[in-house]
Amino acid sequence: MNRLFRIHGYSIVLLLALLTTTSCSKEDLSNNTYYESAWCVVQGKGSQLVFVADNKDLLKPSESLDSNLYKAGERYRVFYISLGNQSTYSAVSGAKLVEITNLQPVFVENVMMHAAYNGSVNDPVWLNVDPFFGGGFLNLDFHFDSSDPLTKHGIHLLQDSLVNRKLYLRFGHDAKGDAKVNTASALASFPTNSFQRAPEADSLIVFVHGNVGFRSYRLALKDTLL
Repeated sequence: MNRLFRIHGYSIVLLLALLTTTSCSKEDLSNNTYYESAWCVVQGKGSQLVFVADNKDLLKPSESLDSNLYKAGERYRVFYISLGNQSTYSAVSGAKLVEITNLQPVFVENVMMHAAYNGSVNDPVWLNVDPFFGGGFLNLDFHFDSSDPLTKHGIHLLQDSLVNRKLYLRFGHDAKGDAKVNTASALASFPTNSFQRAPEADSLIVFVHGNVGFRSYRLALKDTLL
């Protein structure tokens, strides 16, 4: 098993180039091994630690995790090889036994009201895929310029106005003066129950600030149940 990485101090040191990129559900044709990934939340404690995937699958590591490092409620993107189903496993009956190949930590923060935020979020950030809902979160997979691994970048999702049944938000980045030398990758999840919704709202418009202005992404609020 590859060594699992633990990253401390979520507020995005999110350390540079968080783990090598691995695609979902990739098959190694040389030995018929399937490599998969899922966004998950840690559940349980001690030897009972499992990952609850956003699709409700329970992933039980084939090797126990150190419960001093991995805590219930933390969020990760889990890269794994499925070893089959466990028909019985104490409190987590029906869990899928998996070999963990990498864990990518996910920064979790509530949505903030734009009017109540006094900081800067005007440094560029780029999305690797479109924003998506899952597990009760709005999830973002992104990268940004960075240089000093000790500089804690700020990443926030700011809620602004409601116009024509649409909630407008801005995904923002504060580089804290860090030089634009390298590229860092990271993941972030924002709980959907932290949105301040209006009954008439039917969609979200998320603006992301890149090098050449803002790009917008629209998501249906009905999909927050995913």
